[in-house]
Amino acid sequence: MSLSQLAYEKILNLIINGKYKPGNLLKEDELANTLNISRTPVREALARLERDGIIIKSGKSYSVIPLSAEDIIQIYEIRIPLEAEASKLASIRGTEEELKKMLDIIEEIKRVKEDAEPLTLAELNGKLHRTISEASHNKFLADILENIRLKLKIVRVTLFTSFQRREEELREHSEIVTAIIERNPDKAYQLMKEHELNVLEYVKKNILPILFR
Repeated sequence: MSLSQLAYEKILNLIINGKYKPGNLLKEDELANTLNISRTPVREALARLERDGIIIKSGKSYSVIPLSAEDIIQIYEIRIPLEAEASKLASIRGTEEELKKMLDIIEEIKRVKEDAEPLTLAELNGKLHRTISEASHNKFLADILENIRLKLKIVRVTLFTSFQRREEELREHSEIVTAIIERNPDKAYQLMKEHELNVLEYVKKNILPILFR
């Protein structure tokens, strides 16, 4: 593992575990001293975290994306109906190639979910949601949802620190994809809505207390 990758994972874990909360500054020198890693790998790790939407540039420093607990809840509240609508439209408009891609992602998640890092699972689940929204063939809906997912990146990564939620995510996603493949728009809509509501409840009970304790 490269030093920049090691720095990336260590900084990400500090954020996930609540050491650095939304809005907190991340200073290159302090992190280098804390992690006992030289500044160059730390700088590279911070640039990557910025690209991933987990931190933002703030002058010469960075800060964890500055969302409040209420902000996160409100973002989920608008995400729920949009993800559900994307699933409904995907079941109507999705191409056979797009449906196959959804199945392939589900199979990949099944293969790695026990041992994968939270970031890996968050990326795969984001890829599935992105494929579904793109299969809606509504570019405005897909763009809005991609922006929402970027804002929630830190929450989504933290979600997969729980092995219980990994199992539930896979089951719910598998059911959603099955409904889309069966071309059942009402079922796809309802299953996605229920899935996102379950995620929101989990976030309220298990993630927000960590991020904002």
